Amino acid sequence: GGANDDQHREDDGEGDADGNIGRTPQDPTSAERMTQKRPAPYSPKEKKKTFRDQCMKRLVEAYEMKAQSSKQSATSQVVDHQRDEIASMLDQVIKDGADEESDEHFYASQLLKKKENRDVFITLKTPNGRLIWLRRSWEIRKKN
Repeated sequence: GGANDDQHREDDGEGDADGNIGRTPQDPTSAERMTQKRPAPYSPKEKKKTFRDQCMKRLVEAYEMKAQSSKQSATSQVVDHQRDEIASMLDQVIKDGADEESDEHFYASQLLKKKENRDVFITLKTPNGRLIWLRRSWEIRKKN
């Protein structure tokens, strides 16, 4: 009979049409196991989401870096440099004998906002020369 022939063929080591010897459909070969669907965490949809997340992360990082660099841009440094330069010159005015409450200190705080005045102030050699220059420059400024 036919049923005995099928049984006999499976047990005799000849194998089935796919060359699987003594295996049942429930017992896949290692090659078949590799081609089977993987569990959900490794599905292509998850990979796409991860790629999108990486892209978003890179985009956010790029914007953060741009924000950082714009804070440290040339314009910002010039403004900070200007403030530091004015502050050091106002310190010099105090060392020259004009307290913060004095007219000369006030004149300096107004006059030294302009670069041309800072350029002149920095070239003056003596405390008295700087204070006299501040008074005269203020008087000239008031007349104009």
